[in-house]
Order: sequence, then structure tokens, then C-alpha cells
Amino acid sequence: MKVRTAARVVLLNAEDEVFMLQCRDLGDDSRRYWFTVGGGAELGETSKQTAARELAEETGIECDPSELLGPLATRRVSIQFSTGVLVQDEVYFGMRCMEDIDLDEAMWSDKEKAAITGSRWWSKEEVESSSEVIYPPELPLLIDLVSTGAEPVSPLSLGVPSGVE
Repeated sequence: MKVRTAARVVLLNAEDEVFMLQCRDLGDDSRRYWFTVGGGAELGETSKQTAARELAEETGIECDPSELLGPLATRRVSIQFSTGVLVQDEVYFGMRCMEDIDLDEAMWSDKEKAAITGSRWWSKEEVESSSEVIYPPELPLLIDLVSTGAEPVSPLSLGVPSGVE
């Protein structure tokens, strides 16, 4: 089983809202879900370097990896797409953003351009009460950590869930 290594960023604005992207399954347009900024590691990158690069590519926000809070949490996830299963080890970091995001698809891969269907800021309450599919399910806990600037002594383990994540 091949496991992809990835890093994700819980990006909060001044109102403690989290920025998320909406994605669709390229093989089944009816399957859509929201997720935090992030993606797969490139050869030789640390998790923080991956998170900073993905943040810049997906939002245009550039930062030094040392500016990221964390690691906050880790999880192994099995992602069921219509075309197959992707097993991914994720590391979550946090960051504050005091500016509006003007998404520019120029840095996105062709796959990202085809799959990403929307973006928005969500309050913690909206995340908790939404009927939309949002990943990770523990996102409200991560929002709290970033909101308070609390970095756990060791990353929280978000478990080994399966399904479309």
C-alpha cells in the first residue's frame, strides 16, 4: 500500500473563521466536500515546508515555515474516490491571516483547477452545524488551538478514519 505524505494548514482570519476549499470527486460530480488548505509533500520537504508551499500555491499567502503554529495534529486517512483509494498521512499546522484572500489559480495544478469548486471563510459554529461534508471532522478542535495560539506538547492524533475524507 502506497501512502502519500501531506501537510495541511488551519488558516484563521481576525474573526477566528477558518478558510476552506470545496472540492469535487473528478469521477462523480455529486460528491463534494470542504477541506483545509494543503497537499502532498515534494521530495526532501519537511511537513512545515510542505504546508508553507501549499499555502502559497493555493492561497497566494507566503510565509516562512517557522511562522506556522504546530504541528497541531496528525492523522492517517483513507480517501475513497470514484477512481480508487488514496491513503494519506497528514500533519496539521495553524496560521493567522489578517488580509483577504484573492485566489489566483495560476499556481494550481490542472487537477486542482478541475477539482476545486469554491472557497470561503467559515465560523467555528458554521463548521459545527453544517450539513456539508467537512474534513477533518475534528476541525473545531483545531480552530480552538489556532485561535488561542496553543501548540500541543506533541501533535494530537486524529485517528485512522476511513471513507471519503
